[in-house]
Amino acid sequence: MSIYQSLLESAARTSASMLSQVLGMARKTLRTEVSTARGFLERDQLELSVKLMESHTLSLCERFPAILLAVFRSHGDTQAKSGVLGEQALRLDQLELMDESQVQERVELARMLQHVLLDAGLALPEFNSFVCALVGLDRVSPEHNPLRPDSYVKALQQLMNEMRVPTQVRAIWLRHLSAPLGSALREAYLQWSEQLRSQDVRRVGFTVIRTPEVVTEVVDHGRSGRAERAVWTPEYRQTVLTLDKLRQLMSGHLDGPPDSPKEAFAQQFAREFEGGQSPEHGPETAFQATLPAALDALQEMQQLDTVVLRMQQRPAPPKGRATDTRPPGAVVREELTRSAKSMSQVLSLEVVSLMAENLIKDTRLLPQVRKIIERLEPALLRLVIVDPRFFIDKAHPARLLLNEISQRGLAFGSETDPDFEAFLLSLQRHVSPLAVLNIEGVQPFEAALKQLQQEWDNPEVRETVNSQIQSAAAALGYAEERNLLASQMANNMMKMSGMSRVPVDVLDFLCGPWSHVMAEAQLKAVPGTDDPGAYKALVADLLWSAQPDLTRKDVGRLTKLVPRLLSGLREGLSLIGYPSTKTSVFFDVLMKQHHQAFRPATQEEAAAPEGLDASLMGSQDHWVAPSEAKASGFMDFADEEVADQPKSAPLSLPAQTSTVPLAVGAWIELYLSGAWQRVQLSWISPHGTMYLFTNVGGKTQSMTQRFYERMLAEGKLRVVSDQSSMVDGALDAVVRTAMRNSIDAGS
Repeated sequence: MSIYQSLLESAARTSASMLSQVLGMARKTLRTEVSTARGFLERDQLELSVKLMESHTLSLCERFPAILLAVFRSHGDTQAKSGVLGEQALRLDQLELMDESQVQERVELARMLQHVLLDAGLALPEFNSFVCALVGLDRVSPEHNPLRPDSYVKALQQLMNEMRVPTQVRAIWLRHLSAPLGSALREAYLQWSEQLRSQDVRRVGFTVIRTPEVVTEVVDHGRSGRAERAVWTPEYRQTVLTLDKLRQLMSGHLDGPPDSPKEAFAQQFAREFEGGQSPEHGPETAFQATLPAALDALQEMQQLDTVVLRMQQRPAPPKGRATDTRPPGAVVREELTRSAKSMSQVLSLEVVSLMAENLIKDTRLLPQVRKIIERLEPALLRLVIVDPRFFIDKAHPARLLLNEISQRGLAFGSETDPDFEAFLLSLQRHVSPLAVLNIEGVQPFEAALKQLQQEWDNPEVRETVNSQIQSAAAALGYAEERNLLASQMANNMMKMSGMSRVPVDVLDFLCGPWSHVMAEAQLKAVPGTDDPGAYKALVADLLWSAQPDLTRKDVGRLTKLVPRLLSGLREGLSLIGYPSTKTSVFFDVLMKQHHQAFRPATQEEAAAPEGLDASLMGSQDHWVAPSEAKASGFMDFADEEVADQPKSAPLSLPAQTSTVPLAVGAWIELYLSGAWQRVQLSWISPHGTMYLFTNVGGKTQSMTQRFYERMLAEGKLRVVSDQSSMVDGALDAVVRTAMRNSIDAGS
């Protein structure tokens, strides 16, 4: 058993005694809390938690090692890496389906993990360096350590679910288990590090990562770069946005009738004091005076120029009056917050503000596109005051509009990209005017969305692009089917007798292009045909002719065979469009083997060819015929062999060193011909071995999965976005902010 496997099994085996000690310490703190509880309901809940922990301790300790070991062994799975505990895993659509107790438990899980990481943090880095060495890494990568704290927290969660511990009791348990578990893990990590050191395990080093200067996706909303006033301080925003309040907003229950006078007072306090509500509205500005006319003009899109001109000619502020330099969204947000009539309105404003902030600071979009979103923010803020369906309805016109802007904006990696100027002009014409409207419903957003779609969605262009994609996908799909069949045929040929005496070049030919010839013939033949084209029969002849020790014994047979053999090989290779230059190279090799039949044997010929095993396992790359490559813009390894390394990264995307699973709709950037080009994944082959990409102009580019992985490893390919909706991603980031606020609120 390896040191690594021994460590995992030892950790699981000793986890029962560790959990027993942790539960014992948790019971003590629970009893202390029971003695200080003031309310009857609170005391009853705590006493129940103590009793259940005492009665379940033995069962918990018995089951924990097996569950923990299963978590250890599944740590390499994609789902296990993302986890179910951290804030990254929770999405808005998941939050909508959770009840109050589930939200409370989720917060307690995240809070517990935070506390455990803090307590065990001093001993964890060194232990990570030992474990990464054991798994064969040359640098520390904490996520590759299956014994990390979140594995223990995840195992505890699974164990409590299995034992059917009530949700509210689980939340209480988690709160009291965090401190003793953190201490226990710290001691365990120190002990294991010392043990591995005594076994002469050499630690690996840490990678120094330069902190990026540009914020990409996640924004630290606690330190927003926007100017703030007292009503919108970071502390206030943390009070407004918590996970439970966000859940209530999504369900429409945030402003429901209070269950007690205490809750009624809390709602009134939040509405009138925290929300800064004022019975009087601010004075109407000259800017607002143009709103009715702007709405009319927007609905009659032929008058857009009038709207834009009116916006440009609105009166300037009086001399001597201070100009507010804050972004329009910040100004509108504060005005609407002061006049909000309910907590749901206050929270809706906060969610929209944070969502917009995520998009505005997302450098995957060009600055001009982000500026359009910034101009749209005031309209979105006004909308959610009267229509909160924006959050829960993905088909809401305003949400569809924002999604169209952001997703189409991903198509452009540079201001000089073709069609970007036209794209930006369409946004300025149809979206920017929304900023001046007195929003009373979804109609302005519906109108803008309709106009944009009519302008962008040219039926003839769409039909042409779709036809190109379908043709390319059909060609690649057929190529994949042929490749898979060829691989099976190559594996069968490897089992034939005499393969060990055949030169490597001949083996490469048989397991490579000739297997594709046989597969092509099989696919095009009538079902049930045994050997269409007799190409399989040629394999035995080729193998015999390539062995001089056999051909010397029957030169007459070789002389008669060669013309028929070469003719059959040429005919078969023409089926797959195999290049004539490569055919000639192989024929030269084959003829040298044939000529040896007329010379005496030498000692070198009797030896087995070097590299035989490697040849049998390799040289089975995907073959795409020239016609298929032309139809799909196929990229082969030869296309990039002599390409320069990229001199600069696209935008501010983080470095990627591992394969990122792709889904249709993902945007990537390719370094081709000395420049970065942005393309969207349009199709994945049924077996996931082929990718088809399309750029904004409809041009297709395709590659194998192996080529994709190589480009990624060489820094010539970067995943820009693997989400189907940037808006969904921005709202999910708001959920993570709410989670952090909830964790901090209980710290």
